[in-house]
Amino acid sequence: MTRVTFATRLTSVPRVHLGQFPTPLEPMPRLTQALGGPALWVKRDDAVGPAMGGNKTRKLEFLFGEAQAQKAAAVA
Repeated sequence: MTRVTFATRLTSVPRVHLGQFPTPLEPMPRLTQALGGPALWVKRDDAVGPAMGGNKTRKLEFLFGEAQAQKAAAVA
């Protein structure tokens, strides 16, 4: 039986790349120290790209990909 992974299925969905992925991670040593560990990291969605990035950019990548696949002349 062949197993299809989520990553494989995701690559079959039309997508227009708009952001800078993967999202950078940044260590938070002072907060880690203040809380007594373990090591804490923050995911920097603000560094993704247009309009402060994050989920908005990811969603637009798929919406624009679908529009492009349907040969849309405009997106409103």
